[in-house]
Amino acid sequence: MRFSLVPRDSTFFDLFSESGQNTLRAAKMLDEMMATWPDDKDIGREILIAEQEGDRITHDIIKRLNSTFVTPIDREDIHALSSKLDDILDLIDAAAHRLLGYRIAAAPPDPVLHAQMLLKPIETIKTALLLLDNMKHHERIIGLCLEVRRLEHEADVIHHGAITRLFDHEKDPIRIMKLKEIYENLEEATDRCEDVADIIESVILKNS
Repeated sequence: MRFSLVPRDSTFFDLFSESGQNTLRAAKMLDEMMATWPDDKDIGREILIAEQEGDRITHDIIKRLNSTFVTPIDREDIHALSSKLDDILDLIDAAAHRLLGYRIAAAPPDPVLHAQMLLKPIETIKTALLLLDNMKHHERIIGLCLEVRRLEHEADVIHHGAITRLFDHEKDPIRIMKLKEIYENLEEATDRCEDVADIIESVILKNS
């Protein structure tokens, strides 16, 4: 069973899937950038390109929303989902930009682990978005949303431990400030993943 509103415009779902895939691509590049830093700084430019592509997708969603009278899911959910997905990309780009701009000599293990942890919820979201246009997948999608929440809570634990270690072991106050901002970008990105999961779950509950 699919969403029953007529006419059924699959364009929104296609754009959401494109957004999920683009966001995962950026997260993978950030993971590679953190793991290889400072050997390959060109990845930062590729992440910026992905962020700009995300802006284009968000613009296309909003433009279509403004020109479509009947939407396949609630208008506010379309707007919120596109906005939160864009937030994740912005935060990934912000972390990469700070790593470059602050001239961090070497990324310590914690932000590397943060970037790795971000991959899992984004990949889970990408899968949920691919399934969103078909309600026969509603149980699986709900399960994916629950998994994103679990991963976000797991990332919170890692974040709190990383901040504690940063203040316990780092002596340079400027480096503390720089690294803390990067940590917070990555932690906020996982928070936005949970926001996306909440919106997707709300869509399912409204339409199942």
